[in-house]
Amino acid sequence: MNAISYYRPRNLVEALKVIHDYAGRAKVIAGGTNVLPDIQAGKVKDCVLVDVTGLDELSGIRMEGDMVFLGSLTLISDLAASRTIREQANVLWQACQVFGDPLVRNRATIGGNLAYASPAADTAVPLLLLETTLIAESLAKGRREIPLTQFFRGPGETVLAPEELVTSLFFHSTSSYQGAYIKFGLRQAMVISVANCGVLLKGTDTFQAARVGFGALAPVPLRATQTEAFLCGQVPDESVFAKAAAIAQSELHPISDLRGSREYRVMLADALFKQAMRKALA
Repeated sequence: MNAISYYRPRNLVEALKVIHDYAGRAKVIAGGTNVLPDIQAGKVKDCVLVDVTGLDELSGIRMEGDMVFLGSLTLISDLAASRTIREQANVLWQACQVFGDPLVRNRATIGGNLAYASPAADTAVPLLLLETTLIAESLAKGRREIPLTQFFRGPGETVLAPEELVTSLFFHSTSSYQGAYIKFGLRQAMVISVANCGVLLKGTDTFQAARVGFGALAPVPLRATQTEAFLCGQVPDESVFAKAAAIAQSELHPISDLRGSREYRVMLADALFKQAMRKALA
């Protein structure tokens, strides 16, 4: 028998108190696009739902200098429609265009997509490429900054303590970079990635800087740092892309599951990386 309680705090302080009081049982929901299906499937049976949708202070997009700040409850649809995100973090904007369907985009939040810690999360790779920092808050630990590179521990696991809540995130503008995000799934809509890839590149004649990320190809979304190091200083052409793709394969740790075998995912990583490179440079 499920034992599920429900709270809808009126402000952040009240939300943090409820999460603290029920640490280990509290399940924060905003869009509910992950938690509610888990409850229906019986994966979550004993919990306290903490509905934070009314906390307006955790929503919004703003710029300070060359820094972009996002509230954790900012909707994916708001990011997809944002001129600021399109111009200052285009690789994230691209990912939001292919996130779920319009109904899901109008409910899912940026913080929830990260905190659920799916290796295939559409926003994870772009935010890794943007070198994002998260802000987590709790009554016990106060406010702390967590680089996204240190956030994921494994599928469904993060470094968040049971009483912590992601309240915001920030990153530098990448308006001087060319970027691309590409995902591959088994159908046209509402698709979970079998594999996804994102790149950020600076320079067209020679790569001055390169950031490369993959999702659904390891236990956590990751930056391919060896591939990035190889690309810096290279002149972009198909032979360079092929060599970089080979290096990238050595950095990945895909699994076999119902959506694709390990070998299939390795092949996809090669194709998606080359396609992302061409798209970014185009």
